[in-house]
Amino acid sequence: MPNAAYVLSGELTVEKKDIGEKKTLGAGQVLPEMVGTLHRGLTGDLPAVLIVFYAGAKGMPLSQP
Repeated sequence: MPNAAYVLSGELTVEKKDIGEKKTLGAGQVLPEMVGTLHRGLTGDLPAVLIVFYAGAKGMPLSQP
């Protein structure tokens, strides 16, 4: 399900597994979901607080195994 996250506070670094590309986001920035690619998110010493918006239908799974 496509989604986007808005960073309220803190800092989040997202890394794409296949190419090792990293992007760091802070408060006020938006991250569109990386559909179809393995990735992970890392925080620093402080937690990141996000608001996530999902663009799907009721009952649609958030992800695939």
